[in-house]
Amino acid sequence: MNRSNRIRAEVVELLQPATLLIVWGDGHESLFPHRSLRESCECAACVDEWSREPILDPDALPADLHCTGFERTGRYGLNLTFSDGHGTGIWSLDRLRDSCRCPECEGSRS
Repeated sequence: MNRSNRIRAEVVELLQPATLLIVWGDGHESLFPHRSLRESCECAACVDEWSREPILDPDALPADLHCTGFERTGRYGLNLTFSDGHGTGIWSLDRLRDSCRCPECEGSRS
């Protein structure tokens, strides 16, 4: 499989109520709950830059948390903004594809 197709996001769409859809260059579709994306943010406000220990307390996030928008960051990532005002994290396309939790991807990691 061509690696560049595997991590090229052809379609990125916010689905209601709180799911991010990515259709990859190889045709694979990934669905990401907004909450899990927010909880996995690796920006300096969410993870200590030196120790890599989490700073974000997931229990402090609002129950109705959702992604309010996104911008592509070059050809390598997405900057997501959330209803709690957070908007400094960048999710690399590599990391997103590797974290797909569909049955096909879960099976390939076993």
